[in-house]
Amino acid sequence: MKLLTWFHALALCMLGASALAQDLTPITIGWGKFPDVPQIALAFEKKIWATEKLEATIVPFASGRAGFEALIGGQLDYAIMSELPAVTGVMRNLKFSVVAVLSEYRSFRVIVKGDKPLADLKALAGKKIAMPLGTNLHYIISDALDAQAITAELVNVPPSEMIPALTRGDVDAIIPFPSSYPNARRSLGAQYQEIRLPDYASSFILVASEKSTANPALTRRLLSTLIKGEAFLRDVNDAQESTARFVAPAMSAEAVRAAWPEYQYRIKLDQTTLDLMVRQGKWLKAKGFAKEGEPTPALYRRWIATEPLKAIDASRVTLAP
Repeated sequence: MKLLTWFHALALCMLGASALAQDLTPITIGWGKFPDVPQIALAFEKKIWATEKLEATIVPFASGRAGFEALIGGQLDYAIMSELPAVTGVMRNLKFSVVAVLSEYRSFRVIVKGDKPLADLKALAGKKIAMPLGTNLHYIISDALDAQAITAELVNVPPSEMIPALTRGDVDAIIPFPSSYPNARRSLGAQYQEIRLPDYASSFILVASEKSTANPALTRRLLSTLIKGEAFLRDVNDAQESTARFVAPAMSAEAVRAAWPEYQYRIKLDQTTLDLMVRQGKWLKAKGFAKEGEPTPALYRRWIATEPLKAIDASRVTLAP
C-alpha cells in the first residue's frame, strides 16, 4: 500500500509539473548577448518569467535591423533594437508597435587604428568608415559628419567583420556597437584610438509584432517581468555579475562593469525618444533612404502603443496622448 501511495504521489507531482509547464505562455524575443538591457539578464537569473506565466526564448541576432526583419516576417513575438529600424518600418507602413524604451546609451565612439590620438572627426575627411548600414550607427556617423561638413566614404560592413577590417587596414575607421568596444581595444592594443560622439544618444526599444500588438495583455506580462528585473538593478554589483554571466563569453565581466555608467536603465515611453525618431525619419527622407511617409511627430506617435506600460505604471509614460 505504501508503495502504491508513493507512486501515486510521484504521478501527481509529474502531472502538476506538466500542468505548470502548460500554463506558461511561450514568447520569442529577438536580441543577443549584449549588456544594453540588463533587465533581460535579470529576468532569467532571478527566474522572474514564470511569475508572469511566461516562457521566454531569446533568439540571437547580430543587429537590431536583422531582428526587426525577423519580427516583420512573423518569426518573433518581440524584438529589441535601437530606434532606426523601427523608424524605417514606420516610413514603410509596416505592422508593428513600439511598446517601451528599455535603456538609453550616450557614449558612442569612432575607433581608428594609429599611433597618435585624433582630435576630432575632421581627421577622417576622405577616409573609409565602416558601419552596419541601416542601423542607428549609420545615422549617428552620417549626421555627425554632415554637421561638420566632412565628406567621407561610409562602407557597409557587418558587425562581426568591422574589427578585422580595421585591423587589416581595409577601412580607416569603424563605428561599432558599444558591446564591441572592449574587443576593439584588445585587438588594436597600443594602436587603439577613439573619437567620442557625446552629442548622440540612442534608445534600446522593445517592439511588438503585429500579432503581439493585438494582444496587449501579453505585452503587459512581458513588461511586468522586465520591470521586476529592473528592480534588481539597485544592487549594482549583483546586477553587473548577472549581466556578465548572461553575455559571456561575448563580453567580460570587467567590460560590463566599465560600460555600466554609460547607460540609463529605466523602462519608459518618453518624448525624447519620439523626438529622436522624428529626427531620424527626416534624415532617412533627406538621404533618399525612404520614399514613403512624412516624418512628423503625429506619424511616429501612431506606432507607439502606450496602453500596456501605462496599465502597469502610468508614471513611466510621459508622451502626449
